[in-house]
Amino acid sequence: MKVFKTQTRKIISLVIIITFALNTIVFANSYNPSRQEIESMIEEVSIKRAIPSVLMKAIARVESTYEHFNENGSPKTTGNCIGLMMINNRNGGYDSQRLKYDIMYNIEAGADVLLNKWSMSSYKNVSSVGDMNPDVLENWYFALWAYNGWAQSNNPNTLPSHVKRYTYQQLVYDICKDEYNQNISNIDFAYLPQSGKPSRSLVVPTPSNINSGGIVLYEVGDFVRTDGIRKSYQLRDVPGGKYIFDLEHNQLGTITEGPILKNGYYWYKMYINDYKQGWIERNWLTRTGDIVNGRYIFDDISFHWARKDIMKLYKEGIISEALKFKPDEYITNELFSIFLSRTLDNEKISQSETQQKDEVDTETSIEKTIELPFLDADMISPWALNYVEDMYNSGLFKNNSGYFKPHDKMTRKEAALILSNILIKDSKYESLDISSIFSDIKELDLTEVEAIKMVYINQIMSGKNSGQFHPNDYLTRAETAAIMVKLFDKLEN
Repeated sequence: MKVFKTQTRKIISLVIIITFALNTIVFANSYNPSRQEIESMIEEVSIKRAIPSVLMKAIARVESTYEHFNENGSPKTTGNCIGLMMINNRNGGYDSQRLKYDIMYNIEAGADVLLNKWSMSSYKNVSSVGDMNPDVLENWYFALWAYNGWAQSNNPNTLPSHVKRYTYQQLVYDICKDEYNQNISNIDFAYLPQSGKPSRSLVVPTPSNINSGGIVLYEVGDFVRTDGIRKSYQLRDVPGGKYIFDLEHNQLGTITEGPILKNGYYWYKMYINDYKQGWIERNWLTRTGDIVNGRYIFDDISFHWARKDIMKLYKEGIISEALKFKPDEYITNELFSIFLSRTLDNEKISQSETQQKDEVDTETSIEKTIELPFLDADMISPWALNYVEDMYNSGLFKNNSGYFKPHDKMTRKEAALILSNILIKDSKYESLDISSIFSDIKELDLTEVEAIKMVYINQIMSGKNSGQFHPNDYLTRAETAAIMVKLFDKLEN
């Protein structure tokens, strides 16, 4: 017996074909980014959400091996769990389509899930560790356990010794150590029951050897906005207290107090206006500027240590506005010449003037009429040519090898050599043996050692860590900005 009429069957068949075609198109445009790109996305979300990024990356590794899509482009799923962070959306807390096709949204959901598990631990709905300072990696033990489900199978005491290492939290720890060189000390398993789940009231001491999660904290005077996967946020009367105001996404405000650690979170008092202010967790605030420098005009410096130096250079007209500053990229010889020339001359650059390499089309037509003695002078970018000439005429760039190498990355010792030509010797430091301060410069020649001594005693450059200068490391754009601010301030005084 025919169930459908012929015309109906044709329509159903057409719908199936169209649906299949649409799905094929969607899948065809879906691919897994490289591991490096995935890690960068996870780090971006982790920094905003005040979660140790190494934990988020290790969770992604355990859950999906850093893959969001299958080979055919379809979203990776296991049961009710979806995508890179394997988000269980059985209760419909998230947008399923976005979980499937928007990797950044999936990572945000993963951060939200982990923070919910953290709250379970910090508010004693499951066991907790120490004072629940989120910047201590060891304190996340039970939150990681709960991410995989608060199940007795993650109790290491329940497992035979040869499989003890395969609890979920131990798998995360192993990834942190093996793939990110980050050790995390285990809690004392003697506090756990021999079987089943530990009680909610259990508080295990933080291990004596602890490791930092690298959480970025804010300062009084920072401009912030509410941000995250959630649709609403709450201000409280005191840290961890009662709700007093509901806030929407992207609510702007200024930090007036904090941070205060309470119930596993860093709290800040957010001022919106005279009638609306209160305390909110750091996790749902994104820094957008500060009271001294105003709104940040680069979208990649909000969490960077050099953000204030970068903004000062902008305010002084030494660098120009752009979408990104790229603070952790290495600086080239010609770009260093631009920074230095503008710092020394303190030129005020209008937005219509020639900008930095990554801010303009380098095909801008500028006549190269300057005769520089470098054999590779024709390789210098048009927008950098005047600045290189300025530095050469000032005697700061020597023609030792015959080449300027404009696109080569500059090392820290090369920067010191250039900067030392600007600075004045101070006789009171003449007897100082700089090799006694930096243990890694003994192989350098005398000129290089003296240059490093000069920038050190003038407080223009210092070591990268205790007792080491790292002379052969490349100089980043952020480090260059910090150097230029110090030099600018010295020249001003």
